[in-house]
Amino acid sequence: MNKFKKLLAFGLSLALLCGTAMSVQAANWIGPVTVRTDFSDTSVPAAVPVLQYAGNGNLTIPNVVLPQGTAYKITCTYGGKSNFSVRFITDERTELLVNAIGVYAGTTLLSDGNSAVPLGSLDVRGDGNWTITVSTVTNLSTKSVTSVGDKVTGMFSLPSTGTILSMSNSGKGNFIVWAHYSDGTSQLLASAIGPYAGQMVINNPKNTTCYLEVKSEGQWAIDMGYADTLSLVPDVN
Repeated sequence: MNKFKKLLAFGLSLALLCGTAMSVQAANWIGPVTVRTDFSDTSVPAAVPVLQYAGNGNLTIPNVVLPQGTAYKITCTYGGKSNFSVRFITDERTELLVNAIGVYAGTTLLSDGNSAVPLGSLDVRGDGNWTITVSTVTNLSTKSVTSVGDKVTGMFSLPSTGTILSMSNSGKGNFIVWAHYSDGTSQLLASAIGPYAGQMVINNPKNTTCYLEVKSEGQWAIDMGYADTLSLVPDVN
């Protein structure tokens, strides 16, 4: 009789555990992904984190939605050896945010903030551990920046129109630089393959702030000629 009671108790406990696990999975709907919502301990407090995920291998993260009003960037790290890709998928579009082979750390633009990001999903492909952090483009930057790989700089203001940017890149792949302005306009500053050195006049509309989006596989530097200290845009920004 005691043995029967023990088996019955075990069965009820197992059922409760299974029910709890199923309800958690249904509520999160993202499987074996860790989601962090407490951002009190952050290395970049001025760049406000909105969402953060961590996982391993091929996974799809659904129900990603961001409100209108500020630009958002997505920072990804990856420790695998094979191809690593991150796509943002909505009913309207599929955007390839990251496509790399091997270890990766970089930041790309997710939304310029001029319209609300429609409900979508992040499709992650890889064979190793990865992290994804979505944060606002609200941190500040000097007017001269350098880094390695894909980055989104902080915000800055330019004192005059017709600013000449000097840009250099040592990577072998694509080198693409966009300026995004707070009035909703954008300007392509550079589009090249391989090592690059050149200049471009930035539009700098009146009464706007600006940030830069850089795609590169190597080290790059951008100098706006205002004698600012050359600051490093970090891997996780």
